[in-house]
Amino acid sequence: INGTWMGSTAIPCTYMPAEGFTQQTLSWSVERDYSTSTVLRRDDSGDHILLSRFRGRVSVPKHSPGNVSLLIENLEIPDSGHYTCQVIWRSKSNSLITKEVTTTVKVVKDTTPPSAAWQLPES
Repeated sequence: INGTWMGSTAIPCTYMPAEGFTQQTLSWSVERDYSTSTVLRRDDSGDHILLSRFRGRVSVPKHSPGNVSLLIENLEIPDSGHYTCQVIWRSKSNSLITKEVTTTVKVVKDTTPPSAAWQLPES
């Protein structure tokens, strides 16, 4: 997905809540320049933003079951990268189930091509 510099974007991550499964942890990580870092982690004690440059700019919906999309505001060019949403559930039998989905985000500066910026006067 593309995001506009200084704009905001939501990186989708949704699932169908299933009976008997409780969401244990959610983590969002970003891979850029061959290194991966955790952006946000949600557990029983709340949401933790682990990368300081994302503090105050990222959030995950709190009251919509099944929607754990990552909202990034005030996008910066270095926010481009591969974002992975990982959700871990615990079943009634105490087994763990993990699902992951990766989305590529490209932050671009919104530039208007010169041709669109002016029009010839109508005769």
